[in-house]
Amino acid sequence: RFAMVASALLFFALAGVASAAVRTVDISGFAFAPQSLTITAGDTVTWTNKDTFQHSARVAGVGTTPTLSQGQNGSLQFMAAGTFPYDCGIHGASMTGTVIVRAAATAPPTQPPTIAPTPVPTAVPTSPPTVAPTVAPTVAPTVAPTPTATAAPSVAVVVPTQQAPAPAVSNDGGASPLLIGGAVIAVIGLVAFALTRIKR
Repeated sequence: RFAMVASALLFFALAGVASAAVRTVDISGFAFAPQSLTITAGDTVTWTNKDTFQHSARVAGVGTTPTLSQGQNGSLQFMAAGTFPYDCGIHGASMTGTVIVRAAATAPPTQPPTIAPTPVPTAVPTSPPTVAPTVAPTVAPTVAPTPTATAAPSVAVVVPTQQAPAPAVSNDGGASPLLIGGAVIAVIGLVAFALTRIKR
């Protein structure tokens, strides 16, 4: 963009220089010819001395040329519009002239280049973060304590010992049948008691 603007300004500057003209005025016989000259703002006027005497052109508000000998010339540029009377810087009011400067034609305004709007980038939607589901803690099942088997109390079975009855003394001097029967019962009871203890 800057290069385009710079090129446009340079183009108009060169066009302005090219359009500026150089107009000439001869100095001869102690007079300026033509005596009145109309130019455009930006133009340059060149005075050429054709007399054998030295002359110059002195323009109020613009400047004065160098003193010109025969065959020499001097120039002044008129930038502002208006009417500028002038005379010879050596001979004064006896040699006068006028330069009428018209305003330069105004160039149409240059339209600035159309700048395409910068597209606004489309924002990519941000996906919400994926939240991992919360896993409920696994509760270990409560194991009921195994009931301890209570040992059945040992019951001691006491088999009463039967005393053998006193031996009856038979009249015949031998063992009585009652005594023998009691002894047998006592032996059977002892055997039964012993077997019960062994099973436990």
